[in-house]
Amino acid sequence: MPVYGEPGLPLPPLQGDDDGWAIGGEPAAAQAREASLQRRRRLRRLARETVETLLLALIVFLAVRATVQNFRVEGLSMYPTLEDGQHIFVSKLDYAEINTERLAGLVPAWSVDEGARQEVLGGPARGDIIVFHGRGPAGDDLIKRVIGLPGERVAIVNGRVFIDGQPLAEPYVVEPWFDTRAEIAIPARHYYVMGDNRNSSQDSRSEIVGLVPRERIVGRALLRYWPPGDFGLAPNGGAELAATDLPPEPEADP
Repeated sequence: MPVYGEPGLPLPPLQGDDDGWAIGGEPAAAQAREASLQRRRRLRRLARETVETLLLALIVFLAVRATVQNFRVEGLSMYPTLEDGQHIFVSKLDYAEINTERLAGLVPAWSVDEGARQEVLGGPARGDIIVFHGRGPAGDDLIKRVIGLPGERVAIVNGRVFIDGQPLAEPYVVEPWFDTRAEIAIPARHYYVMGDNRNSSQDSRSEIVGLVPRERIVGRALLRYWPPGDFGLAPNGGAELAATDLPPEPEADP
């Protein structure tokens, strides 16, 4: 048996030489194939994780977009509650509805009225600050406060709002105003809205805006997020009915 390294005898093959040997005695070609396979596995795993992350981000974006939308306040109709240039988040989930007529079509022996709808979390409440689409196909989005609800009667006498004959306490109105409007009845699925700045607001008092149908309401103001110094929850609520106090008859012009 030859002893390598003795004079006149061949040297042993070195690991990594061109004769096909590699560390541990494995052929270099087999080790290269294994390394290539591992690289392909890492690339496939990276591609899968990237696709999964993008899909998850898309799902989250669509879910958020379906429930929350951002708006920029323009004008002074809601001053001082909301100021020109402020950015707010509006919750569309608060006023979500289920079309029970369509749902009944999928359930045998379930009968509902035509066009019936079921509110998920409840409809607009008095004092809610809402965003809604203005009239017309290109109507601007407007932001006002809900004053009158479906089925109620609204009257304005010398700057006081009356709901079914009861005065409405409105602490969010700070500027004096002296408007007078005849009493009107609010039909089903319609709302009477007004800006907090009563002297500078186009709202349900005008024919330009009028009563707001439920279908045009986008959602309820949720959060002020810009500028940072104004960050906070939107000041919904505050409108409360007082004891029965029928409005006085407006004075006739002489």
